[in-house]
Amino acid sequence: MKYARMGLQMSVQMGENKVSDHSVPETQHQVTLQSDDDRKINHYEKVKEDVRSEIKMRIKQRDYFAIQLVIMLVLLCAVGFADKGYTQVLIVAPLLSVFYTMLILHSYRKHDALARYARDVLDPQLAELCQIDPAHEWHSFDFKTAKSGVLRVFYLWAMWVVCLGSMTFLWFNAASGFRQTISIFAGVYILAMLYITLSFMGDAEVRRKAKHKGSPHNSGVYLS
Repeated sequence: MKYARMGLQMSVQMGENKVSDHSVPETQHQVTLQSDDDRKINHYEKVKEDVRSEIKMRIKQRDYFAIQLVIMLVLLCAVGFADKGYTQVLIVAPLLSVFYTMLILHSYRKHDALARYARDVLDPQLAELCQIDPAHEWHSFDFKTAKSGVLRVFYLWAMWVVCLGSMTFLWFNAASGFRQTISIFAGVYILAMLYITLSFMGDAEVRRKAKHKGSPHNSGVYLS
């Protein structure tokens, strides 16, 4: 009886040792997984912060371009209308408008690429690691409800108004010998404006389809 009791105690101790031996590797494995997740979260958060900074920079950049365009057009008009002999300088106005409009729309295109990367790559990864639903994020709400593209349309309309208005004014006020030059410049400007407008329409169609279809992870855009 005594030997049987001792054998039972030894069996219980061996079982406890086995459980303890299995629990240590399991705990270490959980700690390793948690450490990997934290490292990934920190990495994605840093990349996302870089993307946000780049988007903010693009917004400021467009504001600077718009301000520069307005200032240069005002100065050009002041010179052109100051004396009748300087009216021909207005032929440069469409060039400035086309150039700055192209820069502004290019900045919008880079903005869209950054926003798509944040929406379709970074946000889903962070949501998965943090075990949250990306559909409840502010980005998702903004992507579904925001009406973007108004300023882009304004810049395009302003470009057409400046170009057609200045060339029409020059046509009726310039000397007859200068009208052939005006016609050549007008043709070049119209081709450039058509190219920019068609490119904008293509970008607008891509944004419209993306908004209608939605992201596969139902997440949104930051500052779009």
